[in-house]
Amino acid sequence: MVRTLQIKFVKTAMTAISVLLLAVICAISGIYSFDVYRKEKNTAEMLADNGGTPDFMKMKQDRPDRTEPIKPFDGGRMSPDDVMAVRYFIIRYDTDGGIESAETGSIYSVTDEEAMEYGEKVIAGGKQSGIIGHFMYSLKSSEDGKTAAFVDVSSQISSIVSVIVISLIITAIAWILMFVLVSVLSRRAIAPIAENIVRQKQFVTNAGHELKTPLAIIMTNTEALELFNGESKWTRNIKAQTRRLNDLMQNLLTLSKMDEADLNLPMQDFDLGALIGETAAPFEEPAREKGLTLSVETPQITVKANRDSMGQLIGILMDNAVKYTPEGGSILLTAFTEGNSVILREQNTVSPEDREENPERLFDRFYRRDEARTQKKGGYGIGLSAARAIAAANRAQISAAYLEQNIVFTVKLMV
Repeated sequence: MVRTLQIKFVKTAMTAISVLLLAVICAISGIYSFDVYRKEKNTAEMLADNGGTPDFMKMKQDRPDRTEPIKPFDGGRMSPDDVMAVRYFIIRYDTDGGIESAETGSIYSVTDEEAMEYGEKVIAGGKQSGIIGHFMYSLKSSEDGKTAAFVDVSSQISSIVSVIVISLIITAIAWILMFVLVSVLSRRAIAPIAENIVRQKQFVTNAGHELKTPLAIIMTNTEALELFNGESKWTRNIKAQTRRLNDLMQNLLTLSKMDEADLNLPMQDFDLGALIGETAAPFEEPAREKGLTLSVETPQITVKANRDSMGQLIGILMDNAVKYTPEGGSILLTAFTEGNSVILREQNTVSPEDREENPERLFDRFYRRDEARTQKKGGYGIGLSAARAIAAANRAQISAAYLEQNIVFTVKLMV
């Protein structure tokens, strides 16, 4: 139990940490990428507006008395040196959209012919800005035609990839360190909870075993009174409530046993059809007394599971069906193969007032939709919880669903 809780604690904590680290990576990479994109887009727009890099030498010659430096561009984020370092080429168009010229003097890796091909793609695309290959472009219109500036952003893309890779490496290291730290501290964190759970299970087990003797004595003494004084409504009530307490005790002990994390039930091959017949036989008389139609199909199907616990599961389903099927209703218990699985199915008529909006809630411990009706029928809302625990211990799945006027419980076992 402690080991199971520790594993769940570590999984939950590491899931939260993983989500947090992933969010941090996405935030850092997203902010950096957006900043680079905005900067290069502004650079392309400035170059398109100016028709290329401003002639800083000419600007100095026009003002020989200038003492202050040339003002930065792009809102102060780009200095003239930054602009001069940009690798770009310019495409000029006439008023009809035809290419007039290509200026590739500021980039070595692109020829005039390649530059014109990029220019034709921009006109064909019809967008004012965007990315083609590893170039950020901006298209500006004027009275003389259009000008497109293409800025090489290959180095910026490489820097973005580098930031992402470095972030992933740092995150992986941080994740490993956090995993080690959480694993070391998890046992101490769950120790109080684990101790309380163990005490609860010990209490249930001890109380269940202690109740066996007084229940047996009450039942024996009641039967003895009937021998001397005859049966009465008082003795019938005593025996009925004693049986209810005995059933509750057995289900509580089953839940306590099945909840053990290290529980390994012995598995063996057995005939499921024969087990169905044996387990359903004691319920034929109670069903007949209530006016129920009980149909049991016992096909010869071999499964590998724990025979005793599967018999208990079938008994729980049958007891639940006999209790809650209205008079004149029907019960069907059968098994069949479906692909690589064996399906055990119990189907019985259900009253409209007993229908639950979500039938899966019937497996909740101590869940009772109508407490008065449940107590009247002798239920505690724990039998189906024990059935689900037994199914899980046998590596099977159990589910509930409504089919017209019936409720169907399906147990799926792997062959």
